[in-house]
Amino acid sequence: MPNRRYHIHVICADNDQLLVLDNLAIFFQARAFLTYDVSSQLSKASLYGRQCIDSCDYALMVIGDSYGTVQKTGVSQMHLSYLNAKAKLKPLLVLIKNQPPDSAISRQLQEFINAVTKQDNRIYYYDSADEIESLLVQAYYTIIAAHKVTSGWIKASDEVIEFSKQATTQKTAERLSAKKAINRNSLIQHNLAYPHEQPKASFAEDSVSKPIVLTESFEISYSAQAYAGGNLTDVTRPMTLTWQEVLIALSKIPSTFSSYGLQTAINRLIASKAEADVKQDMPDVHAVARCQISQDDLNVLQRQLVSANWIQLTTYGTRVSQELWKLTFYAKNLLKNTSSQS
Repeated sequence: MPNRRYHIHVICADNDQLLVLDNLAIFFQARAFLTYDVSSQLSKASLYGRQCIDSCDYALMVIGDSYGTVQKTGVSQMHLSYLNAKAKLKPLLVLIKNQPPDSAISRQLQEFINAVTKQDNRIYYYDSADEIESLLVQAYYTIIAAHKVTSGWIKASDEVIEFSKQATTQKTAERLSAKKAINRNSLIQHNLAYPHEQPKASFAEDSVSKPIVLTESFEISYSAQAYAGGNLTDVTRPMTLTWQEVLIALSKIPSTFSSYGLQTAINRLIASKAEADVKQDMPDVHAVARCQISQDDLNVLQRQLVSANWIQLTTYGTRVSQELWKLTFYAKNLLKNTSSQS
């Protein structure tokens, strides 16, 4: 058993899987401190969940029979906490209850499960609350081995012995972190100047925050309306974008922006290329409108921008619509260097 107790925030729906949550409490009684999402009926539920995720070491999500109460944002607290945990790059365990083929679960819950299973998550399935303890024996120790964190609480009997060593270790880690940041920035500039060269091994091993090479491309899915001969056709297509195009699009929006502002900037980028893209298969098209990046791809893109240190939160409230983002100093320098090279 690890000699530290970590803070684990449990992401869950209102009044769902209560026996499972009780089993979590029993299993982690001597292993971790737990906080839970609270009822959406409380005005500060979202703020509380966000603050718990900010401070936790690990997150654990339980998806059972309910999606949870839908808030004014159109999503439940469970869904919102999940997005927050992914945006903050918290190590995440997901427990999903197996649903019989004829189960009457809501459309929102089914769509949420589909989205979670398609993303890069550590997922474990269960049939009943009785399986939780044996499942967690494997899941918990696997995730703390794969994602080691230096925080956590040490028992008072061990604290005096550990204090000096912990302080020394922390100072060493801070020096190494600062040195790593300097080396990372130097390596990024090298990759920009010589994109044909492969990254060094030490850079490839950094799975927490991966810098983006501007010359690399990625694929998104978008929807649009195509006009041809007086007829309107709804289309859904893939499109290839480069990170440099994204960075330039970000530079054109206000100094602070919401997630909707980010979506609007990407949609404008897509619209500038959509007509030529659609004409590849529909040559009679004379106009393309209402271009929209898929929500799943937008969520992935936003997390990648956070992970790469291109955008950061400036303020946030109890709703997603109140979040304000801005370009980081690093992203602005990257844009400046790109412009000077051009």
